[in-house]
Amino acid sequence: MIEQVPRKLRAPQVDGAALVDPPLAQVAALVERNRAIGERFDHAAGFPTGYRAEAKKSVLVALAQVAGNDPQSISERVPLIFSGHQPELFHPGVWFKNFALSSIAKAVGGLAINLAVDSDIIRSAGIRVPTGGRAAPRVVDVPLDAAGEDIPWEERRILNPPVFRNFADQVRQAFQPWQSAATAGKELILDRLWPLVMAASDEERPANLGQCLALGRHRLERELGLETNELPLHLLVQTDPFAHFAEHLLERAAEFRAIHNAEQAEYRLRNGVRSRSHPAPELMQDGDWVEAPFWLWSRGNPRRRHVFVRRSAAKWELTDREGIVVAGAAGEPLRTIIGWDAMQRQGIKLRPRALVTTMYARLVLSDLFLHGIGGAKYDELTDAIIRRLFGVEPPAYLTATATFRLPIDRPQASPDDVRDCARRIRELRYRPESFLNDPEPAREPQIENELISLAAEKRSYLAAQALRRASPEVFTGLDRINRAMRELLRPVEEHLRREQARLVEEARRARLLGSREFSFVLFPEEYLVPRLLELSEVPA
Repeated sequence: MIEQVPRKLRAPQVDGAALVDPPLAQVAALVERNRAIGERFDHAAGFPTGYRAEAKKSVLVALAQVAGNDPQSISERVPLIFSGHQPELFHPGVWFKNFALSSIAKAVGGLAINLAVDSDIIRSAGIRVPTGGRAAPRVVDVPLDAAGEDIPWEERRILNPPVFRNFADQVRQAFQPWQSAATAGKELILDRLWPLVMAASDEERPANLGQCLALGRHRLERELGLETNELPLHLLVQTDPFAHFAEHLLERAAEFRAIHNAEQAEYRLRNGVRSRSHPAPELMQDGDWVEAPFWLWSRGNPRRRHVFVRRSAAKWELTDREGIVVAGAAGEPLRTIIGWDAMQRQGIKLRPRALVTTMYARLVLSDLFLHGIGGAKYDELTDAIIRRLFGVEPPAYLTATATFRLPIDRPQASPDDVRDCARRIRELRYRPESFLNDPEPAREPQIENELISLAAEKRSYLAAQALRRASPEVFTGLDRINRAMRELLRPVEEHLRREQARLVEEARRARLLGSREFSFVLFPEEYLVPRLLELSEVPA
């Protein structure tokens, strides 16, 4: 087993800062290194000669299907720079990847492609919005659409068009207490984005929620000068090269399971992870049935199910163990059955899990892949699996994220302020003499003189005792002196406790309003976009 080396990746704490690892100045070298690894992949991993070239060509065809252009207009030698995320209204740190994607592609003469990962489940159709004003701030959920089942983005239609249409108005209404005071009438990104999203929803009926959001955002990015391409994952996995890759993994399902589980145990040990579901649950085996890293669902039941495969001398079978069974003769290539046309006729969807999605994008398609922090940590596991399963060194990836907090008036109290106040209260109990110079007792000469006298008594008492071997009576005497001083300092203690309560509440509000997770649509365009462009610029 090759040792996994944990990467220490943390989102920046400073507002307006970015994490890019390795630095953008190294992207040209990374692309060249990855292209050299890619040229050895076909032979080393047992794929046909020219497999990667054919897979890249399939990406250009899929992009042409989306954009309606000629795939032959793009050279197959052009570097492909990939990233990906669910098609949601994410926070600026995720959006930063698209800015970096565009900038890197321009710098290396490549093509920037963002994968809309629509095989993931839509957990919440909406965004969180601060409201209530500074005196009573709170965060509310503003829905994009009516609540629906936990199904993949690929299957999620817009359920309530009026809710969808009125989303921007509802966000503005909730955000108004902050927008009017802090942004001084500046246009939010939402104001420019939402007409583009609505236009996308008018182009196709029934409208897919994720596709409308992704297409509207993509058109906005084009208006802002970014040169990226959007590719829904469900189109990518309909290609023959992906079917070939899926077939390869399914045929080696038992081997993949053994490697996956062993390396995942190593990952958890190295990273101190106790959860059995992080970064992913173990792949299971039940008799001859081996779990594979894919999802299955059908048009009639679009809930994702785990995939199990079984092979014998006569046939192989693929199932979700809940009714879907795809089978073929032992000598028949799996991709002839799991290919898009055959499964589409049966209303069956086979989709990769996150690990396989990035493995395919990094090994086969891209010359550089951009991750956020979560994906980068997860791909420590992917790298280890690639080395053992394919016998090749995995291509390098780049990690990119940024921290932006809403430019609104929020308290500045921090957890450090709360801890400092708690420390002062503790000192008042055990070292009350340290408050001799506090302004409060200084206002009363009699109290000040009593404190000075008690502090001198404590010094003498401590000098006369060996506390390490002292009896309980000695500590009782010390406590008597401390309590006498503390009683004199009661107004100071009351003030500190009021201050502590205030700081706790202010820190709670600061944390609530200072989250980096608020959607990029809530930011003023002139505040966020120029800074993202600057942070993503590749040095000449």
